[in-house]
Amino acid sequence: MFKIPMDGCGVRRVVVGKTMIYLLEVINKVNAISLNYGAITRDSPVRLLVECRYVPGSALTVSYLVKTPSLGPAVQTQGMFGVQLRIAKDAEYSSYHPQYHQPLQMLLGKPLYLELRLLNAPDPSLVLLVHYCVAYPRSGKAVWVLLYNGCPNPLDPAAQQSVLLDPRPPPPHSQIRRFTVTTFQFLPDREFKDPEEEIYFMCSTEICSPSDGPCVEGCFGR
Repeated sequence: MFKIPMDGCGVRRVVVGKTMIYLLEVINKVNAISLNYGAITRDSPVRLLVECRYVPGSALTVSYLVKTPSLGPAVQTQGMFGVQLRIAKDAEYSSYHPQYHQPLQMLLGKPLYLELRLLNAPDPSLVLLVHYCVAYPRSGKAVWVLLYNGCPNPLDPAAQQSVLLDPRPPPPHSQIRRFTVTTFQFLPDREFKDPEEEIYFMCSTEICSPSDGPCVEGCFGR
């Protein structure tokens, strides 16, 4: 059980339209065992993202749901599948920066091509939906909304460059989402203090099966 106030350490608050979103990432401590010639650990790293959202001024109800996953025969398979976020080298997405080249150093105001894709999908009809994407600095003292409900942040003056693919393209394109971010730098206390601070991207996604209902992303004002 975790008991953390909404204004506590590590909590990031985002206001999107009329919705208030609180984000908190919980990471376990990996205990090291020091030996004469090195150190080992037998603890598996755990990262848990907790999200709370509500509309201020409305009645707030708290509930929980424990749901046992049940997969139909069309998506039942062996192995694991997940979602990968990667950075392309060009607007055509012909090649990508390898992970060992990160962190990347980019000039401010330049386009950054991001891609989300579904890996090892057991069913070609599955659709990848993007609920929101945010950027935050290494210090965790700020957060900037890039996408919400699959659409660009309307408060960002460069939002016209952040456009997802059609949410209903034919497979396998329905399992890939691409958007462009114009590079920026966070300003703690509105001052340019740490130009070398790393910026991280994080997205909340959903894997949807058309057999369970329409797999369509929403948008601001819709």
